[in-house]
Amino acid sequence: MKIQKNVDKMHINKGDEERKQRKKRQKTAGIILAAIFFLLWGANKWYGRWEENHSGIPDAVSSRIENRECFLDVIANTDKIENTQDFARTVIRMCRENSFRSIHLSTDLYGYPERLEINVYLHREDVNRVEPVQRIRYEPPESAMKGDSETEYNIKDHAEKYKLYVDGNEIPCYY
Repeated sequence: MKIQKNVDKMHINKGDEERKQRKKRQKTAGIILAAIFFLLWGANKWYGRWEENHSGIPDAVSSRIENRECFLDVIANTDKIENTQDFARTVIRMCRENSFRSIHLSTDLYGYPERLEINVYLHREDVNRVEPVQRIRYEPPESAMKGDSETEYNIKDHAEKYKLYVDGNEIPCYY
């Protein structure tokens, strides 16, 4: 006698395997899509930080005021400062306009400072880790520094009387 194979059972097993393979492909596709999403998300965050660090727009990251003299740490947000004099003028203009993105000088109690001492770094990570790439000093005439004058100078109202120094050398300042 011949044994008859169960044809129906083989057909059911074949359908189960196809279903299992389809589920496995869907699971794999989901994992791949999630991985791509997280990679794109991470790349976007990285690019945002990179773009901020290479925008070329100066930003103050710390300030302290002692006796109407303001000490600032400024980042250039660039890999190299091409024209140090123009950069110094830009930073002084931003101080006078109080237009830094991260911090604003407090002027409500004592007004604008009388002098500025600014250390410039290329990137935020460089602050207090490496030497500044540039030092900027903005101060009133010597007569005001010695106390011979009755006038109390400030960087906003008396800009035409101030002198600008970059790394110890006086440079012309355009107002």
